[in-house]
Amino acid sequence: METPIADDHDRRYKYLFSHPGFVERLLTSFVDEPFVKELDFSTLERVNSTFVSEEFARQESDVIWKLLVRGRPIYLYLLIEFQSSVDPLMALRFLRYLAELYASLVAEGQEPPLPAVFPLLLYTGDSRWSAARSTAEMIRPEIPEAFIPQLTYYPIVVNEIPTETLLRIHNAVAAVFYVENADPQKLAETLDELMAILSDEAPELFEVFGRWLSNYLAGTAGEAAVIEPIRSVREVKSMFATKLKEYGERLKEEAREEALQQGRQEGKRETARAMIERGIDIAVIAEVTGLSTEEIEAL
Repeated sequence: METPIADDHDRRYKYLFSHPGFVERLLTSFVDEPFVKELDFSTLERVNSTFVSEEFARQESDVIWKLLVRGRPIYLYLLIEFQSSVDPLMALRFLRYLAELYASLVAEGQEPPLPAVFPLLLYTGDSRWSAARSTAEMIRPEIPEAFIPQLTYYPIVVNEIPTETLLRIHNAVAAVFYVENADPQKLAETLDELMAILSDEAPELFEVFGRWLSNYLAGTAGEAAVIEPIRSVREVKSMFATKLKEYGERLKEEAREEALQQGRQEGKRETARAMIERGIDIAVIAEVTGLSTEEIEAL
């Protein structure tokens, strides 16, 4: 089961890649395949979740797009994976999801030859991605290769992208990955580098990036997610500096509260020690101090 943090992360990324501009930048900047140059991004069309089966539609971290290549439709199946642990069955998951998508296309009346589907994984967890990238790697070859399912997905592993590469790519997706790859303290020290990545970005994408960033920083600070419209590099920098300051203040407050809690606990232990020396029953000491009998016996 996914944690609430993972749910928030997936929703934020689903928000980003529900925008055609972010999909275009993801493919053109981070997918090294010749066919990407032939894609007509002006034809990007988001696939309605009701278009696929109920079980398929429940995959909240999935985003599906349809567009044309050389005048023919293809589908982009984007799976967003945040969990820190690597799923060794990822290739089989893709095989199942694509089979369900094709079943939905047939149910809608499409006949062979069916359109191609490009399976794209976006992994934003902390672990090194080590799962097999093809179903063929996961199946023993006791029968001829022709009869073994062959499906390979394309992985974009955010934690493996060098900072130098992100600094060279001046678009909002690179900026998102730059933020993901650095902790708040590091971002505070390299705020100008982040702004440089955004310097050539299209103005219409600033609001999308700004909303994601505001939500991300609010979540990082452990606060309720607040989405604010941001439309320029100056606004991004100002908001970022403010949120990082709030984050630092929150850390200080948490440290103060922890120190107070430790002080209160030590006070309870001192009271318990005094009562023990006077021979007072452990049950009474536990009731007065709130300490467990195990803690009192340890004293």
